[in-house]
Amino acid sequence: MLGTISIVFLVATSLFPQSCEADSNSTPKWDIYDLLDSLGLKTFSGLLESTGFMYMLSDDAQGPFTVYAPSEDAFTNLPPSIVKKLQNDDNWSFVHDVIAYHITRGNLSFLNWTTNMMVPTLLDGKSIRLNIYKNKTGEPSLMSASGATLIKADQEATNGVIQVINKVLYNIPDETASNYIQVNSRLRRLAMLMQVGGYPESLDKQNVTFFAPSDEAFQEPGQNFTRLLTNSTKIQDLFRNHTVNNTFYTNGMQILDGGFITSLAGSKLNIRIDKGINVNGASLIEEDISLTNGVIHIVDKLLFS
Repeated sequence: MLGTISIVFLVATSLFPQSCEADSNSTPKWDIYDLLDSLGLKTFSGLLESTGFMYMLSDDAQGPFTVYAPSEDAFTNLPPSIVKKLQNDDNWSFVHDVIAYHITRGNLSFLNWTTNMMVPTLLDGKSIRLNIYKNKTGEPSLMSASGATLIKADQEATNGVIQVINKVLYNIPDETASNYIQVNSRLRRLAMLMQVGGYPESLDKQNVTFFAPSDEAFQEPGQNFTRLLTNSTKIQDLFRNHTVNNTFYTNGMQILDGGFITSLAGSKLNIRIDKGINVNGASLIEEDISLTNGVIHIVDKLLFS
């Protein structure tokens, strides 16, 4: 056990040199809210103030908490539509839910993260998914919180710890893979295949990645959607070939350039980074859609004919 912890610490030190410079024997000076300000995370702390969470996170008696705090760049890189929603006082409920999703109870060091670890947040019924991703040589190389990369770890406060991440977690998981397919307007043909031929039960089990072909993918040259509708075996094969029994957000795939992941059917899905992520030659046209049981990426081609 001690050997495992040492290995993780060495890997983490190489990944997060800034976070590991702190003296492990030093006593924290600030509560979480004040520490956020000290770390320069002004936008996030401002949202804590507007939603009222600042009072909880500045009270040692209510802790400990672990806060997954987005960097300033994370807010800069948000889509304009999300920025507008975060800035609009009429969207207080949305802002409140987004902020609540970044806070968990307890003091969880990054050294205790495990792959596909689900940690309940202050948003009722919603959990953050933690992952440790390996590169193509099999070495742990990146730590992820619901698809956001950990960039500064274990910033200790008097009432908990801050983990700084590179994205804002506004895409709060609300559906399983099969439910998402049935309600998404870009996946109507896939939903039709589900109704006609069914789908593997594993699609709704925990810790899956599904590469969902868009409606346009079934109109590519060589595809015969009408014939596919009449073949339940091929429909089942399609779902198994597009499902991976692990949760791969894009940050986990980016470190696999030139490598592969394995589908539920046992087929290799080759990962290439070329102006974006390509999986077996298909581009991700919508990515990192968090689910209650994993993640979906919408692709522009079928991964296998």
